[in-house]
Amino acid sequence: MPRTTADIAHDIATFAPKEDNWLALDSLLAELWQAGHPEQAIPELLSVFERYPEEEGFGVVWGVLHGLEALPNYETELLRSLGRQPSEFGVRMVGRLLNAGTTEVGDISLLKTLRELAATASSPRIRETAHGFVFRND
Repeated sequence: MPRTTADIAHDIATFAPKEDNWLALDSLLAELWQAGHPEQAIPELLSVFERYPEEEGFGVVWGVLHGLEALPNYETELLRSLGRQPSEFGVRMVGRLLNAGTTEVGDISLLKTLRELAATASSPRIRETAHGFVFRND
């Protein structure tokens, strides 16, 4: 019997790579989409960015990014996630929104958000990523 979206989301929220192996997360992402209603797992998907703010997961984290971008109404949760824990992939998603012509989410300026992250993120890598998008969109 297939697992519920809630069960899969829980496994995504508690995922940790074993010996730098991210393939289990890739399998969870596929299972989430097959189960239907992946939009119910937006917070759990973003939690991957928060737990691993500078990690690419050997390409698997790109799958999280692309999956989120395919869902409706993830943008507000993305900004909340960046407020909790700035992450490289969260910054990339905001930059990609800007590149696609979205300048605000609700009443929040995406360019201002990136400027703030470029100035305040504790990670030099995340600051640099944010600065790159600011530079290209200013």
